[in-house]
Amino acid sequence: MALSRRAFLATAAAASLPVSPSLATDTGRAGWYMSGGADAGMIHHAAVIDDAGRTRLAHELPARGHAAAVSPDGRTAVLCARRAGRFVTVIDLPTLSAVHEIAAQPDRHFYGHACFSADGAVLFTTENAFDSGDGRIGVYDAVNGYRRLGEWRSHGIGPHELVLHPDGRTLVVANGGILTHPDSGREPLNLDTMAPNLGLIDSQTGDLAHRIEIPQTLSLLSSRHLSVSREGTVAVVMQYQGDATETPPLIALVNDRHGLEFLNAPDPVQTAMANYCGSVAFDRDGSCFGVSSPRGNLFTFWQTDGRFRTSVSIADGCGIAPGGAAGTFALSSGTGGLWRFDLATGHLQPLAGPIAPIAHWDNHLTAL
Repeated sequence: MALSRRAFLATAAAASLPVSPSLATDTGRAGWYMSGGADAGMIHHAAVIDDAGRTRLAHELPARGHAAAVSPDGRTAVLCARRAGRFVTVIDLPTLSAVHEIAAQPDRHFYGHACFSADGAVLFTTENAFDSGDGRIGVYDAVNGYRRLGEWRSHGIGPHELVLHPDGRTLVVANGGILTHPDSGREPLNLDTMAPNLGLIDSQTGDLAHRIEIPQTLSLLSSRHLSVSREGTVAVVMQYQGDATETPPLIALVNDRHGLEFLNAPDPVQTAMANYCGSVAFDRDGSCFGVSSPRGNLFTFWQTDGRFRTSVSIADGCGIAPGGAAGTFALSSGTGGLWRFDLATGHLQPLAGPIAPIAHWDNHLTAL
C-alpha cells in the first residue's frame, strides 16, 4: 500500500469526518487541560486543570505518568506511564474519575503516548517488544473494557509519540530509533546503528503506508514528539544523541517536496535549546506552533511555513498545548508553574491557581 507525501498532505483537505461535540461544549470546560504531575512528596498523579490553573482532579498513579490522549467525543482521557512504564489510566471526564487501568503485556512496556481512532472505538499505544527490541503499536478496544485486540509493527525502533492524521485513518508514528531494554533502564543500546523515522500506518489494517527516514547524516536525531494541524501539516521535534558541542536542527515539518524540512532558530536560540526538544503543539487554527526545550529552559515559536517567531524563557518548561484562541498557548513547568502565552502580543500570563496538590508538572499538557 503506497501513499506519497503529496497524497499524505492532501488527504486532510478532502476529509469530511463528522465532528462529535466536545466536553468543553457540553459542560463549559473550555480551556481545561490534563497532565501528569507530582505533589511535594513526589507522589505522581493524573491531573485535570481548569482555565484558571486550579487542579480539579488529582488521581494518584502507581508511578510517573507522561502524556494524555482524549477521545474524539471529549468524554474520556487516558494518561500513559512514562517509559518504561506498564500502565495506562483511563479517566471519565464528565465525572472526573478514574474508571480503568490498562496493564502492559508481560513482554511489553509502554512508551508514554497513545491516541484514539477517529470514531473513538480503538485506543492505540506505542510499545516496546522486549525480545526483539522492535517497536509495536498496541491496539485496544475502547468500547469493551480496553481489552487488547492485538498489535502492529511500528516499522521502527523506539516508537514514542503517535497521532492520528486529520484524514481520520493514518497514524503518524515517531520511531525514535533508540533501542532500550528494561534490564538496562533508559540506557540507549544502539547509538552506532540508530535509524529514526516517521511511520505512516493505516489505522484500520496496520499496513505501512509510507516511511519518512531521518537522513543518515542526522541519524543521531531521535524523533520523539509530534503535532499535526487541522490541515495535515506535521511538526516533528527531536533529541540529539551526539556531541553536546554540535547544534543540529531539532525541528522539522513534513514537506510535500522534500520529506522533512528541517528548521533552524537563530544561532543563540538554537544553542540555547541544548539539543533537546520535549513537546510540540500547533495552535487552534494551525497557523503557528510552539516547541519546548526544558534542558534549555526555553520555548520557541514558529509559523507553519517554518519561519522562527520568538522564544520565551521558563525554567524547566516542557508542557505545551493550544490555548483557547488562535496564536495562544498554555505552558507548564516542572517547577509547578502554568502560563498563558499570546504570540501576537508576546504577553506571558501566569495562571493564579491555586494549583495544589501538584508541585511539579510532567512533560506534557493536553487540551481537553
